[in-house]
Amino acid sequence: MLVIEVDGYSHKFKTEEDAARDKVLSELGFTVLRFTDDEVMNDLPNVQRTLETWIAEKTEKQP
Repeated sequence: MLVIEVDGYSHKFKTEEDAARDKVLSELGFTVLRFTDDEVMNDLPNVQRTLETWIAEKTEKQP
Protein backbone atom coordinates (compact mmCIF):
# COMPACT_ATOMS: atom_id res chain seq x y z
CA MET A 1 0.00 0.00 0.00
CA LEU A 2 2.86 2.31 -0.92
CA VAL A 3 3.15 4.77 -3.77
CA ILE A 4 6.60 6.16 -4.54
CA GLU A 5 6.66 9.42 -6.45
CA VAL A 6 9.72 11.00 -8.00
CA ASP A 7 9.03 14.65 -8.66
CA GLY A 8 11.08 16.60 -11.15
CA TYR A 9 10.97 20.10 -12.48
CA SER A 10 7.55 19.62 -14.10
CA HIS A 11 5.94 18.81 -10.75
CA LYS A 12 6.68 22.28 -9.39
CA PHE A 13 3.62 23.42 -11.29
CA LYS A 14 1.38 20.53 -10.22
CA THR A 15 1.27 20.92 -6.45
CA GLU A 16 -2.52 21.21 -6.30
CA GLU A 17 -2.92 18.25 -8.65
CA ASP A 18 -0.49 16.18 -6.58
CA ALA A 19 -2.22 17.13 -3.32
CA ALA A 20 -5.62 16.06 -4.67
CA ARG A 21 -4.18 12.79 -5.94
CA ASP A 22 -2.40 12.15 -2.62
CA LYS A 23 -5.67 12.77 -0.75
CA VAL A 24 -7.53 10.21 -2.86
CA LEU A 25 -4.73 7.66 -2.46
CA SER A 26 -4.63 8.26 1.29
CA GLU A 27 -8.39 7.73 1.54
CA LEU A 28 -7.87 4.39 -0.22
CA GLY A 29 -5.27 3.41 2.38
CA PHE A 30 -2.10 4.18 0.46
CA THR A 31 0.94 6.02 1.74
CA VAL A 32 2.63 8.33 -0.74
CA LEU A 33 6.35 8.93 -0.33
CA ARG A 34 7.71 11.70 -2.50
CA PHE A 35 11.29 12.25 -3.53
CA THR A 36 12.73 14.88 -5.80
CA ASP A 37 14.65 13.83 -8.87
CA ASP A 38 17.66 15.51 -7.24
CA GLU A 39 17.36 13.23 -4.20
CA VAL A 40 17.17 10.14 -6.39
CA MET A 41 20.09 11.19 -8.56
CA ASN A 42 22.36 12.63 -5.85
CA ASP A 43 21.34 11.12 -2.50
CA LEU A 44 20.11 7.63 -3.22
CA PRO A 45 21.33 6.26 0.15
CA ASN A 46 18.90 8.61 1.92
CA VAL A 47 16.05 7.54 -0.37
CA GLN A 48 16.90 3.91 0.40
CA ARG A 49 16.97 4.60 4.17
CA THR A 50 13.60 6.30 3.98
CA LEU A 51 12.06 3.33 2.17
CA GLU A 52 13.67 0.81 4.50
CA THR A 53 12.44 2.74 7.54
CA TRP A 54 8.89 2.86 6.17
CA ILE A 55 8.96 -0.89 5.49
CA ALA A 56 10.38 -1.67 8.94
CA GLU A 57 7.73 0.45 10.67
CA LYS A 58 4.92 -1.23 8.74
CA THR A 59 6.38 -4.68 9.42
CA GLU A 60 6.61 -3.99 13.17
CA LYS A 61 2.95 -2.92 13.33
CA GLN A 62 1.64 -6.12 11.73
CA PRO A 63 0.21 -8.71 14.15
